[in-house]
Amino acid sequence: AYITAGYDAVKAVYPQAKVIVHIDEGNNLGRYTWIFDELKNHGGKWDVIGMSLYPEDSNWTELTDNCLANIKTLSDKYNCDVVISEIGMNWDSDQAAPMMKKMVDGCKAISTCEGIFYWEPEVYNDWKPANYTTLGWGAYQKGAFDKSGKPTAVFDAFK
Repeated sequence: AYITAGYDAVKAVYPQAKVIVHIDEGNNLGRYTWIFDELKNHGGKWDVIGMSLYPEDSNWTELTDNCLANIKTLSDKYNCDVVISEIGMNWDSDQAAPMMKKMVDGCKAISTCEGIFYWEPEVYNDWKPANYTTLGWGAYQKGAFDKSGKPTAVFDAFK
């Protein structure tokens, strides 16, 4: 009911808007089928599925393979487009640029993928908002600039 109320409110104000239901772990198909099956079974409405993906050096190839496969599976199953609403990897990782290249190229090759957004690309120099301390989190390290504010090779994927 909450999702549908939000959908209806958005459409009442701007009927052409695409309403996204966004969850994390884009590599985890079961997480998506659980929520979207439940939404479908209860009359939930959405236009686009939003996914997040935050791989690490040790798992990026598996997570990106799964995420790209999930885009296709979810688009077919729910007859809607998908967008990578958030993606990021540690700025100093040698694997960040190849990961982004794979994801950008993979998303471009899927007609039902509306795009890919790097989350907080402008972050650099161990940025840490006040609520991170409250939550017990360390600094955000997944921006796309090095400690001096220089763009990293992650941006090459968007050329």
